[in-house]
Amino acid sequence: MFDFGFGYTEMFVVAVVAIIVIGPKDLPRVLRAFGRTLAKMRGMAREFQGHLDSAMKEAGIDEVKKEFDNLKNSANIIEPVKKTVADETKKQEDEFKKLFGEVPPADAPPADTAKPAEAAKVEAPKPPEALPPAPAAAGTPAAP
Repeated sequence: MFDFGFGYTEMFVVAVVAIIVIGPKDLPRVLRAFGRTLAKMRGMAREFQGHLDSAMKEAGIDEVKKEFDNLKNSANIIEPVKKTVADETKKQEDEFKKLFGEVPPADAPPADTAKPAEAAKVEAPKPPEALPPAPAAAGTPAAP
């Protein structure tokens, strides 16, 4: 019941030391007193545990603990969340298909949305044609 890390060898050594120190004449009386003390301690521990249990029942902690255990051991919360995530993902994929056609793989780089025909239509800005020369400042020679 109680495991204090004692093996049979250690208990035998303790018994031999008790016989030597206490003596064989007084040993039964000491063991009887030790047994009574141990029984009283167990009774007090049992009573204390009973008081704790009744206090928990009065406070409603017992029902909260049962609910927590039920939630912990069941998939009542996880399954609806998984279903909602799957539904939302499906809706987003359908919306993407409506807008862009095919859904690209998740690891694909973003596609260039410009088409080759449209790219040809885009013209590069024209360089400015020969602008008239800027007027020369007073006192500077004019450019030839």
